[in-house]
Amino acid sequence: MRKLIIVLFLATFSVAGYSQSKWDGFFKPVEQNLFAMESNSRDKAVTNVWLIRPAIAVTAIQLNWNKDTKQMDASALSSAGMGIGYQHFVEVNGSPYNNYGFNALLLLGGNIDGTTPASMSLAVTGSLFQFVNIGGLYNFSTKTFGILTGVTIKF
Repeated sequence: MRKLIIVLFLATFSVAGYSQSKWDGFFKPVEQNLFAMESNSRDKAVTNVWLIRPAIAVTAIQLNWNKDTKQMDASALSSAGMGIGYQHFVEVNGSPYNNYGFNALLLLGGNIDGTTPASMSLAVTGSLFQFVNIGGLYNFSTKTFGILTGVTIKF
């Protein structure tokens, strides 16, 4: 587990080192004139760009492997959290549109029916069409892998 965390940490730095300008406006919404600004700084027009953005996620359905029953257990609205995303934006009618991207998220589990012990999961997801999210996760409390579907809100 320690090796996985170290690899993800180093991967984050490699992305940051390769693309320093991707961090511009990290805590701000994507500017509506993003492609006009990119085009002015280069000789030819830019029609897509990758940006690193913060992400907040809420799971819709989470499927976790149950070691005892040897089957997947489903839970709805079972975790929420935040992380970082590497998002691809294209120009649609002069405005930026996030058509796909990748996210690394730290999720905290819970139960909407009552109070439960907190659980923590590390998730890696892919997002499509700004909101739809699917990926895999590892739950540190139960030491199980799972499948995650949900919604991610990016800034």
